Amino acid sequence: MSIGVGIALPWGLMDGLAVSVVPRERAGMAVGIFNTTRVACEGVALAIVMATLSGFSAAQLATQGTSSRDAAAAAQVLVTGNVGETAQHLPMASTAVLVQAYETAFDRLLIVLAMITVVTALVVFLGLRRGSAAEREAVPVPAGQEG
Repeated sequence: MSIGVGIALPWGLMDGLAVSVVPRERAGMAVGIFNTTRVACEGVALAIVMATLSGFSAAQLATQGTSSRDAAAAAQVLVTGNVGETAQHLPMASTAVLVQAYETAFDRLLIVLAMITVVTALVVFLGLRRGSAAEREAVPVPAGQEG
């Protein structure tokens, strides 16, 4: 639930920003385009995250003496949370080994995502700082002399 709340909180703000930069008669179109883009990007991001988790899981399973091909097939099942079926792909691996491999892969994934978040926050912060400096340097045009 907390993930859903954390994701949903900025949506209203982002919708408001999308609407604020277009004329009123196009507000619905702006929100529709923005939401379509957001949902599409979330789907792509989810696929990338799951593929990364699968890769990290396969690497962990391969360190347990499993062939890379078997580890990759087992990792694809393991990332869905189905430890029982994963054990069928790797009968030599115990449940504890599978859970440990998943936990280690998930920890690595969270570190990668945290680093991406920090870098993105810095880029946005620096970008906003430049924008505000440009606004301060803008020379106002006297009324009646707009071009």
